[in-house]
Amino acid sequence: MNLFPVLLLALVILCLCAFLGNGARIFFYLAGKRHRNRMQGSGWADALLTGELILTGLAGTAHVAAVFTGQSFSRCVAFFLGIMGAALLLAAVLFLFCLIGNGVTRREKKEDGEPSASHGGIGSDPTERFLTGLFWILVVSQLFFLLWNAGVYAAGDMTVEAVGSFLETDGIYRVDPMTGRAYAEGIPSRLKILCLPTLYGILCRLSGLSPEKVVTAAAPVWIFVSSYAAFFCVGRSLFPESRKKSISFLIAVVIIMWAGCGFHSMDGFSLLYCGYRGVTVRNLVLIPYVFSLGLRKRWKTVLLCILAEACIVWTLYGLGAGLLTAAGLFLAERGRRDGRAS
Repeated sequence: MNLFPVLLLALVILCLCAFLGNGARIFFYLAGKRHRNRMQGSGWADALLTGELILTGLAGTAHVAAVFTGQSFSRCVAFFLGIMGAALLLAAVLFLFCLIGNGVTRREKKEDGEPSASHGGIGSDPTERFLTGLFWILVVSQLFFLLWNAGVYAAGDMTVEAVGSFLETDGIYRVDPMTGRAYAEGIPSRLKILCLPTLYGILCRLSGLSPEKVVTAAAPVWIFVSSYAAFFCVGRSLFPESRKKSISFLIAVVIIMWAGCGFHSMDGFSLLYCGYRGVTVRNLVLIPYVFSLGLRKRWKTVLLCILAEACIVWTLYGLGAGLLTAAGLFLAERGRRDGRAS
């Protein structure tokens, strides 16, 4: 498999998500001082993950509009490009406003407590530098392992076939991807809002890559990066004052993923072999990010995570886990407040 176009597509998706996410963060910043604490957090990781939530929302909007109005897949792609273009244009306008007008400046960031860029770099502590280097070695080795084994366990998975059926029939969920025959009685309403195959199909149409390359290689790469971005947010939320503890937490996560990659039911297997699945995104991106957001009391973004989960995970595979996680964090916070009050 030629990995260059695969990695290029993954990089483009990550850059677009980061751009959209930064636009959203600037929007909340400019909305007023009472929202400026929204800018605080884990910088690039928050921007990337917020952008992916926006991307999922745009894909879900185009998907639902096409399915419930009976439009072709080509019309769905065109609609997605329209709303994506509008979102990117809005983000660009916000960036220009900040550059030309009274936007985000370094001085304002420092006054509002935004972590400086140097905090995200490698510190002068030898132990910290060693831990950072070890983390990157482990992560890069996992990425090579992921690419080397891309598609190994994709046989029989319906995602590739579903994407292929969208492209071949120019329709969404019109034929059974496993048999190639039209659905005699339609499909369940719950299945109609699952937009992940549509997003993959749109990427196939725009990039010219096959469903196998997009689903089993490109998608797992950006989900892999997103997963560690989510865990990075968790580490920063748990240990806001100690970069060394945060890095140690990330190293522990990497080791756990390595340890579980040989067992089908473990998260490590899902991340390194099946990163394109909705349950992988739910377990290793959305849930950790919800946990981080809950610790930082960013409940509006939590709502976006819950909505994203509803668009990508089938009910029988645990839909609602994000809501339960958020509810548990909210109740724990209320209990802590009540304890302090008493």
